[in-house]
Amino acid sequence: MTTTITTPGTTGTPSTPGTTGASARWREKYDHLFEAFWEHPFLAGLRDGTLAPEKVLHYVGQDHQYLTAFMRCYGLGAAASPDRDWIGFFTDQTNFLLHDETHPHHVMCDAVGVSYAEAQVERLAPSAQAYVNHMMAAAHDSLGVLMAALLPCPWTYIWAGTRLLAEAPPGPDNPFAGWWEFYGSPDCQGLLDEFCRRLDLLAAEAGPAELARMEAAFELSCHHETRFWQMAWSRETW
Repeated sequence: MTTTITTPGTTGTPSTPGTTGASARWREKYDHLFEAFWEHPFLAGLRDGTLAPEKVLHYVGQDHQYLTAFMRCYGLGAAASPDRDWIGFFTDQTNFLLHDETHPHHVMCDAVGVSYAEAQVERLAPSAQAYVNHMMAAAHDSLGVLMAALLPCPWTYIWAGTRLLAEAPPGPDNPFAGWWEFYGSPDCQGLLDEFCRRLDLLAAEAGPAELARMEAAFELSCHHETRFWQMAWSRETW
């Protein structure tokens, strides 16, 4: 994996960036939502390598569309950026999604013997669409609310990847091993550290009303992350 992300921010223990600031407070407060993400049977199937091909493909098609919307949110973040440093941050994040985060999708497709092109879909499922609508609404609020709404997506995945690699690394017989190795990598950890650092800066400058909206956006995105698993697990359609 090659990434253009630079991480001049703080460092902390794996997948727990920093010990102070809004991100640390929310991570502790909503730990039960991270655990719900971890315990979902879809992720359990990735852990033990038994996830059914039809669930894998439903996820890949939906996540491709979702991440496209995520990049559009980065574009809105760049438009709201106060300076070139922030524009550079959103540019780097977009490049990561375009050029790096397709890798775990390819791992999943290879695991079930289907090409990435064959996994594509044209329409978001209801739960995926609801998540995208939430992010887009946050993008039209403030830069802080947008960052808070976007953070749980990378954080839950990177936290899960780091946790599994530390506790019980997948063996060579697990066809999804590369998925876990990607999200548990130092490159992804650096991306998360910088994301949290910037959110904490915005939260420190926010007034009480904006800070409350930021926290609400963060919490709702945590719920949406687990709902995304459920959408893929049930192969949800309209």
